[in-house]
Amino acid sequence: MPQFSRRGRRGLILPVVLAVTGLLVLVVTGFLYFLRAEVAGLDAAADAQQARLACESGLQEFLATLRVAQHDLAAWYDVPLRFRHALVWSPAFDRASDPLRDVRSRREYLEDTPNPPPAWRYSIVAEIPDGPPGVIRFGSTPESGKLNINAASEEQIRRLLEPLLIELNVEDPQPLIASLLDWLDPDDEPREGGAESEYYQGLEPAYDAKNGPLDSIEELLLVRGWTAALVYGEDVNRNGILDANEDDGDASFPYYDDADGVLDRGVAPYITVWSREPDFDNLNRPRINLRAGRQQVRQKLEEYFGDEIPLSEATINFLSGLNAQALGQARSVADLYTGAGLEQTAAASEPNAPAQPAPAAVQNSPITLEELPVVMDEFSVRSNPDPRAMVAGLININTAPARVLALIPGITDEAVAAIVAKRAELDPASLTTAAWPLTSGAVDLETFRRIAPYITIQAYQQHVEILGYADHRKLARRMEWVVERIGPVAQILYHRDLTRLGLAWPIDEEQAVVER
Repeated sequence: MPQFSRRGRRGLILPVVLAVTGLLVLVVTGFLYFLRAEVAGLDAAADAQQARLACESGLQEFLATLRVAQHDLAAWYDVPLRFRHALVWSPAFDRASDPLRDVRSRREYLEDTPNPPPAWRYSIVAEIPDGPPGVIRFGSTPESGKLNINAASEEQIRRLLEPLLIELNVEDPQPLIASLLDWLDPDDEPREGGAESEYYQGLEPAYDAKNGPLDSIEELLLVRGWTAALVYGEDVNRNGILDANEDDGDASFPYYDDADGVLDRGVAPYITVWSREPDFDNLNRPRINLRAGRQQVRQKLEEYFGDEIPLSEATINFLSGLNAQALGQARSVADLYTGAGLEQTAAASEPNAPAQPAPAAVQNSPITLEELPVVMDEFSVRSNPDPRAMVAGLININTAPARVLALIPGITDEAVAAIVAKRAELDPASLTTAAWPLTSGAVDLETFRRIAPYITIQAYQQHVEILGYADHRKLARRMEWVVERIGPVAQILYHRDLTRLGLAWPIDEEQAVVER
């Protein structure tokens, strides 16, 4: 039997050692790569969590703002100094010493600071209704500035949706509208072109028609014929800005955009299911119901204002002494104002329209134009004595786009144009009363009386979209909420993580920003 020499054994050991060493190197290298990947993953998860918490910090600051200025749009509608690049945390500086505090452009700051210190921030972003393309604002959007699809009349729904669907290249919008109305109405009888449960039971999977109010805008996707292309239009990332991929035809998603240089936004920006409000004044106190009687009216006035009631004695006596006939004729408190001595503007009235007299029971009203804002804010003529009973679907004249304002019963195209133009001129303090279209001269008295029962300036439900990001990281999160604050504590009605849609908002592109 052959024997290996000592030299032969040494020659065999060397390749074995090299092979084992190579395997160990591969194992260690793979393990280190795995560790680095795990560490990178943990860092990314931590950054994502931090970005989410930055968004939630922005939400909490927004809610704190609502607690002190809920119906003052100057506090939350477009406030770059408060809601743009707001600092959440940094080990290097606080808000008072934030280098972005006195620097308008964050892009310039990052270009001048190659290795910026850690700093987490948020921005509350929104589009400007009827504003120039590509312009954003830093604030929230009241849901009352949209049409409440659950509270709207069939006429309002048709007037809003028909032109919107035609703009989305729908040849015949009537079946879509009929299907939506069938989904909302309580019966199982389909309208012409519509659909009820019999149709939906034939789908896979099968389901019934709702036959009731929508719970969210996304529920439209369950209605026959309705698609995401109709609900959101070409604006697939939901930022109200015409992005390159939304204007290139079938070259990229969405493949259905028409490349006409105009953003078709679908129906979602104009409708809501959330807007409702109690019979409260701007300080969230129950309004004084004039049906309660003289003693209670005076008692409440003294409780609210003490000895300095901002109304004349004649006006107080008039309001507290109205009889059932006068209150029955009044659709809103605006009907109690006769406009005696008021010079009417023709800006929003129909040409040569005959003046309509005030209801006979209130023709001797002493209420002055200066008192009207107080009267409209503090008093109510509702037949329901419970001030907490909700009224859904009033339209916010401070924020609603023109095509939503046009749905207010009794309004004219001239009045819509005048309201949109005038609200851009007035200071925020002037917009804290629903009487401003009349007191500013935007509309005449008869137009104001017609629209007053359907308008509001209050904002109990707010849509808030927040970006969370950092100066030293590329990762960001995008979140949205609908919050409602009627009592002392705000409620979250709706919440979604929109990060998969992309950052979308050009927060560092100064040409896309309007400072106010």
